[in-house]
Amino acid sequence: MSTTQNVSIQVYAQDGTPIPPTVSREHLLDLARGAYERGGTYLDRGDVDIELAEVADKAACSLLRDRWNDDFPISAYVELLTAVAALRAVFGFASTPTAREVTDWSEKLGEHLGGEIDGPTSLSLIGFANGPYKGAVLRVPGAADQGPAAALTLPIALGDTADPGHGEARYKRDAEATDEGLWLYRLDGDVREDARPHIALPIHSDQVGV
Repeated sequence: MSTTQNVSIQVYAQDGTPIPPTVSREHLLDLARGAYERGGTYLDRGDVDIELAEVADKAACSLLRDRWNDDFPISAYVELLTAVAALRAVFGFASTPTAREVTDWSEKLGEHLGGEIDGPTSLSLIGFANGPYKGAVLRVPGAADQGPAAALTLPIALGDTADPGHGEARYKRDAEATDEGLWLYRLDGDVREDARPHIALPIHSDQVGV
């Protein structure tokens, strides 16, 4: 049995107050890079930010797609979005939304769209065939017996997450719903390749239009 005493690495101030240990941000980024490398993705330190942001974007759109399927376990998306938001906070990166904020965003979007309609409304499921919101499915109001709006404009973010540019992606609705009752929207015009969803709260009237 060893009699060697453990040497404490705790550091104290002159008044005896414990000083919290410090870990360099570069070390934390290298730990994250190592985890990605184990999965076959090789990143520079400067790539971790955008990589995590893209993970959050994909998880958000997947959550908005699959939450309508009663038999689909969405807990993985919920936990992933929270984990990414927490990890980004540790790194000091700009925040990405949690699952609750994603669903709040979609509900506020529906409220905004409904407020633009005169007369009776009915709810429709809409999906996005391409562009930054590809795969997302939303429940939005439309004019009764006419379906949802013929065109939608959704907010997008561009470039670096630390100082992102913002814009909008305009989508045009297909003439008819699918056999499953889903109204598909396709990009109406070009957007930059680095465009991604800008899912954030609150939603302002100048961010979303019909």
